[in-house]
Amino acid sequence: MKAQFKDVSLRWADKSDFPRVLELIQELATFERAPHEVHVTVETLQVDYLAGHFVCILADSASEGIIGMALCHRRYSTWKGLTAHLEDLIVQEAFRGRGTGRQLLEAAMQWAESIGAQRLHWEVLDWNQPAIDFYEGVGAQVLRDWYPCRLSAADIAVFPYTYPRFIESAL
Repeated sequence: MKAQFKDVSLRWADKSDFPRVLELIQELATFERAPHEVHVTVETLQVDYLAGHFVCILADSASEGIIGMALCHRRYSTWKGLTAHLEDLIVQEAFRGRGTGRQLLEAAMQWAESIGAQRLHWEVLDWNQPAIDFYEGVGAQVLRDWYPCRLSAADIAVFPYTYPRFIESAL
């Protein structure tokens, strides 16, 4: 097992951290074989963060700088009420296996608890067995009977609506 970093601390991101946050997002996208899917910019992240659309917890090493992050936001479940969503948990590859991922996951759990969330939800790719093992190792249920569904903004923009538009302009 790799030695645990003694100098890693967790902190909330601030506006100046988002160039590094974007680098971590791009690293994750490359790992997930989809680097072309990242369209967010530093500016978008900064604006959305300051607007309160998400929280971002950073793993900051005194000797190495920012080596990981957990980005979370609120969701709502008609069955459970307020829930929390862990959008991404990223630890730079060279620093995995040293406890940082668990620190970040625990911090995301604490954030979920602090907002009164009834559960913390996230997705994991079916081929990412190390991540599946990590999540199951902390007691998470990997729901293999649910399929995530999505429509992109481009899909929505060209959708052939059957019914008259309900919303004419952005809220």
